Amino acid sequence: MKTITKRLSRASAPKQAACAISIAMMIAAAPASADPTIGFGLSVSYGPQSIDTGLGVRIFSDNEDDSNVATIGLDYMLVSQSWRATIGAAHLYDETYFGLDLGFDGTFDFGVAAGLLREETEQVFAQQTGLVPVIPDQQPR
Repeated sequence: MKTITKRLSRASAPKQAACAISIAMMIAAAPASADPTIGFGLSVSYGPQSIDTGLGVRIFSDNEDDSNVATIGLDYMLVSQSWRATIGAAHLYDETYFGLDLGFDGTFDFGVAAGLLREETEQVFAQQTGLVPVIPDQQPR
């Protein structure tokens, strides 16, 4: 375990970023049958030497109310005036979310985020087409 930790600590920032991006892509690709949604909110990051606040956008692996989902996102941090890429997990409520994430803006840090969800995809589909979508897990038996 010590050798893995030493190797990770010696990895360059581009290698660490590539690793984080590849993990995020795997997480985002996993729920192929889910219906992803997007959210906008506030975030607070706890870095090695500072606490920073920001505005962010998140893509969630599913849009089901009262569920735990994977996230990938991007924050603009107000204090450091930098961009922060994130991967993490969130709990979706009716029209809001609360999440925990791992972020990267030159260094890795942890953060919390909360915000509003975009309207559910089924509602947008129904409004734009006038049709009622067939949702597999909600079909009558």
